[in-house]
Amino acid sequence: MKSFLRVSFLFFIGLNTCAHGAESKAGFFLPENVSEVTFKFQSIRNLIVLPVIINDSIKVNLILDTGCRNLVLFGKKFQKLFKTEPDKKIQFSGLGIGDAIHGKLALNNKVSIHAVLGEKIPVVLVSEKNLFSAYSDIHGVIGYDIFIKFEIELDHMRQLITFRPAATATLSSDYEKIPLRIEDARPLIQSRIFLTEGDGQSCDLMLDTGSSLGLLVKTSDLKKFPRSIHQKILGKGLNGDVIGIETTAERLMLDTFEIYAIPAGVTYSSWHNYASVGMDVMKNYTVVLNYCKAYAGFKKYTAR
Repeated sequence: MKSFLRVSFLFFIGLNTCAHGAESKAGFFLPENVSEVTFKFQSIRNLIVLPVIINDSIKVNLILDTGCRNLVLFGKKFQKLFKTEPDKKIQFSGLGIGDAIHGKLALNNKVSIHAVLGEKIPVVLVSEKNLFSAYSDIHGVIGYDIFIKFEIELDHMRQLITFRPAATATLSSDYEKIPLRIEDARPLIQSRIFLTEGDGQSCDLMLDTGSSLGLLVKTSDLKKFPRSIHQKILGKGLNGDVIGIETTAERLMLDTFEIYAIPAGVTYSSWHNYASVGMDVMKNYTVVLNYCKAYAGFKKYTAR
């Protein structure tokens, strides 16, 4: 498989809002006697893979993806395990050149991720195209449904993930606090990208846990960026290969937080001007995401 996995879905079956634990009858929550939970995750190409059980019997491994709105399973084998809604058809797209993907919708599912529980969770089933066919132990993705309920802390060095209720969480002073804006279910930060010396380019930047790339810039005006006649495949998205220019960003400013010397790719889009930073960068930090309180936290690893 190419150098990254990226899914950015253009559909949303919404049921979750910021709430306190089990007060909500639908969505994800922690049991009443649990204030937070920490457990180890598996890492594949720096992506975070979580063990998930659906409806008490279906065991799957899902990539934690900030670009995904709902729980999605890929592969024909899941079609017989769920009751789908015949009058509800799902269509979505992601990066890469290709046709939209079609799926079926199964409602009212139970989901558990360690101590994290979910009730009435929608699941989208895609049989025609398996994005993870190269990995027998990855079955799909999970995103906004769980991010909206929890503050999630990612410690990539120790491969630990922590879930705590988002509405009552507070960020430790050990972290650099960065304002987030949640738009179209994605976590965005006002940023400035410096690919060369100069003033840099301002843009909204997405913190993308579903990408194993460093920095990806999607632009309708390649003239603003370093010229190169050599384009290459930067990675593989949901719709196919992503082709563009490979370069290095001298500096990235996330609000007031600065990161230097980032591997970057620039790809053309006729209708997008934005950037994303993936796990090739975020793996170097302990990262906290809180959609409910609209902040991210970054803490650099230090020698112990």
